[in-house]
Amino acid sequence: MAGAFVLSSDSPSPRGKPSSNRQVFSRRGSLRTLALSTCNDFGTLACPSSSVSGEITTDDCRLDDGSYLDLIQFQGIAGQTVTIDMTATAFDTYLYLLDPTPAVVASNDDFGGTTNSRITFTLTTSGTWTIGATSLLANQVGAYTLTIQCTAGTATTPTPTPTVVAPAPTFTPIPGPCMANATTLCLNNGRFRVQANYSTPAGQSGPGMAVPETSDTGLFWFFSANNIEVIIKVLNACTFTGGPRYWVFAGGLTNVQVVLTVTDTQTGTVRTYTNPQSTAFAPIQDTNAFATCP
Repeated sequence: MAGAFVLSSDSPSPRGKPSSNRQVFSRRGSLRTLALSTCNDFGTLACPSSSVSGEITTDDCRLDDGSYLDLIQFQGIAGQTVTIDMTATAFDTYLYLLDPTPAVVASNDDFGGTTNSRITFTLTTSGTWTIGATSLLANQVGAYTLTIQCTAGTATTPTPTPTVVAPAPTFTPIPGPCMANATTLCLNNGRFRVQANYSTPAGQSGPGMAVPETSDTGLFWFFSANNIEVIIKVLNACTFTGGPRYWVFAGGLTNVQVVLTVTDTQTGTVRTYTNPQSTAFAPIQDTNAFATCP
């Protein structure tokens, strides 16, 4: 594991605790960082069931509220429900559960009318989980017992995930002038509305995010703003003697399914260009796109 542990608790003060305990509990709400250079000694537990006897001593890692801490790790699988119990007679126990990142996802002081602690939690990811075993009050030491019980979740018996191919996205032409927005380019002096949609082999799909470059040219990104997927331009070739037209040129840096829709907002004429799924984007050089001059 790398980095540092940050322990926090947003729980309210336990009912029935005296004011001194509430003050200590409040201090537990502050962030506490344990540098792994000094806190790198981990005990171990194992699913489906195991226990360990330990002892909080003054040689253990220390939180900034003055309490000492043992760290115990176990391997968990997403979907498992774990029940962790900490019992002791020498002090009031306190438990933390940290996910593999590691970040605190659960904590507990008293359980069942005793000063022992219990956490029941359904694991959200597979990996190395960490238990923080400590005391409610500062400077408390003594022996404790820690147990874990794991019940299998759906993730313990994985089944093959079928590949879902999303249907080809389509656009409904929008009448009226082009209005540029986050997913729409207005090219060739705003006459041509250009939109993109994509879908991946895993079924992820959505609109391309538009980035205007010039009056004739724009870009689209799908997954990240610094990862451009498509460039497109619409050119006025109405003075071309071989046949007056508006031309559409486009290129892609992707192999996912892409549908480009170009609409002449003056005439309502629509051209659609599709790049098949799992195919390198082929250049588009349509010099016969729109015979709608001028």
